[in-house]
Amino acid sequence: MTTTILSSLSLFPATPEQVIESRRRTAIAWGKDMTLEEYLHRDDVSDTQEHARDGKLITWVLAPRDDPTSLNFVSSCETFRREGLVWRRPPPPPDGEDSVPMPERVTCYGIASVFTPPSLRGNGYAAHMMRLLHWVLAETSWLPKVFSEEWGTPPARVAHAGDGWFSALWSDIGRDFYKRCGPTMDQEGWIVRSPASTVWNVSAEILLSEADPTNWTWLDEAGVLELWEKDADNVAHTLGLPDNYRVSLTFLPNKGVAAFQHQRNIHILNRLVPPIQYWGIMAKHDSQDAILDTFATWSFEVRLPGLKTLIITRLRSRPESFKSLMSTVMAVAKQQGMERVEVYSLPDELQSVAASMGGITFEREEHLPAFKWYGAEKSSEVAWLLNEKFCWC
Repeated sequence: MTTTILSSLSLFPATPEQVIESRRRTAIAWGKDMTLEEYLHRDDVSDTQEHARDGKLITWVLAPRDDPTSLNFVSSCETFRREGLVWRRPPPPPDGEDSVPMPERVTCYGIASVFTPPSLRGNGYAAHMMRLLHWVLAETSWLPKVFSEEWGTPPARVAHAGDGWFSALWSDIGRDFYKRCGPTMDQEGWIVRSPASTVWNVSAEILLSEADPTNWTWLDEAGVLELWEKDADNVAHTLGLPDNYRVSLTFLPNKGVAAFQHQRNIHILNRLVPPIQYWGIMAKHDSQDAILDTFATWSFEVRLPGLKTLIITRLRSRPESFKSLMSTVMAVAKQQGMERVEVYSLPDELQSVAASMGGITFEREEHLPAFKWYGAEKSSEVAWLLNEKFCWC
């Protein structure tokens, strides 16, 4: 790809016509079990939901500078503006007493649907688009002082974007591609962190025999929405800055972020037999407690290929409660015809209990969580907390 071509392209928020064209293209790759009309309708409905509305969702296109509204754009992607929390280690005080880092509520972004048509691949378009994306998402003061001359001029800042402290995506093309897509050619992009899954076979009798539905409050749609609101408040009080890190960060599950995991495919999930009644459980004592300490929320992955899976989207448990919790989740999975249960980034303190129940932990080769921290600290100094399924997009 020549310097002339690079400098002749820039990143623009898509027009309504470009949004439709982008979705028509991605339907070929990601809508194989739907008609084009079903795929487009699903996204139309999704646009009205809390995670996307009010400007939170922007489709971006890499298009000619002299024809930014062209339907012949070369690459596209989506970003979702979200709220997160960040803890930063303060400088040592003069008296030598370490102060406790306090959470800061920040703007952050989830990135999805990075796509270049097959006929245009191999030209570096997607990589260039992703490098430019930092320049419209990041807090301005944290961007490099100089924009690469060979890229022309920086993309314009637009409403509903910017002010980002961090962003994340989930790579299906390995660890290296997005790492190379930094805001300059010599800076790193998104770094994969802890792509771990733990799975259980639904036929494991050791789990099913422990299930007791009476110990739990069962959460329907309204119930999980309320739980995620409480959870978002609790996160600020229950998490912090781990040792040996200068920064920790997390997405928050409320404001439609966790709900997106089941709402986006509800047209498919509504076909399950029996009909889905509940999207989560919490320990009955949590119904009164200020701090939620035992709960799970979930969605279902039933699109082929792959095993039918109950995927836990958000999890919190103590070791002594985990077996009972998972046994009840397993019973739900069995009732809905699932073949396995999966959770992302199971906490270390639950690993031995999970293994005793037949859980197998491994590194995924897809949906690799990768983050970009826009502050001065190195990525190795940043901890990603709650690296769970709820924030995937």
